[in-house]
Amino acid sequence: MKFNNIKSIPWLASRMLLGGTALLLSHAAHALNYFELEVYPYKTAAQGEVELENFTAYTLRGSQDMPVPDNNKGLTRTSFEASYGITEKTEIAGYVDYSRARGQNDWDFKASRWHARTRFAEKGELPVDLGLYAEVEFPRNDDNDAELELRGIIEKDFGKWTLDVNPIFEKVLKGAEEDIGWELQYAASVIYRFDERWHPRLDFFGDFGTLRDFEGRDEQKHLISPAVDIMFGHGLSASLGVAFGQTQASEQQLVRARVEWEF
Repeated sequence: MKFNNIKSIPWLASRMLLGGTALLLSHAAHALNYFELEVYPYKTAAQGEVELENFTAYTLRGSQDMPVPDNNKGLTRTSFEASYGITEKTEIAGYVDYSRARGQNDWDFKASRWHARTRFAEKGELPVDLGLYAEVEFPRNDDNDAELELRGIIEKDFGKWTLDVNPIFEKVLKGAEEDIGWELQYAASVIYRFDERWHPRLDFFGDFGTLRDFEGRDEQKHLISPAVDIMFGHGLSASLGVAFGQTQASEQQLVRARVEWEF
């Protein structure tokens, strides 16, 4: 299902991307975002294409450096996303994030997020395929009111293998941690395209802390996550996996699932 292009949206998306880059040069959020344990690929939504997505993560074992319930054991996080391709190389998207603690019946609204993502050149024209991602987040009931995330997208195919790397820079734009500075994070994946339906993968996520002063090893957050992507056809796909924390500050074991429908 295709929609007519909205002429003003590409301008807004380009302003968002350029504005985010300017902020990076002038002055990035305050922790690894477990709502977004996702590695972004080079491919974007096609012009006029809509993508609906749900990502859910459940914490089986929380971080080792905090007691229950502060270590988030039993916490469920879920995000709903809608993306729209405004050109063949650029998309925009909006998200809402919710969480529910163990033993609670109600879901808490945690944040809204907006992103623009673009890719450069065509697949295979450059030695590596490159893209750029900019996101603004508005947390609710948090010490910070607005946060910015910038991601580089680097992708390379090696036969049936694909390597994706996302260097991530985050900064609090408004709030208690506004003066802390930019944080350096990462997301990366190694994907094996077994066939058209099954794509096993190994994902990596981490947060080193601020660029000014990296946190100690045990205070950093690093996750390794084996997973598999399943393509059902007709634009429907899913990803299922588990994630294992590699430091005391990391949540130690999570189950994660993503469902996406493109039309």
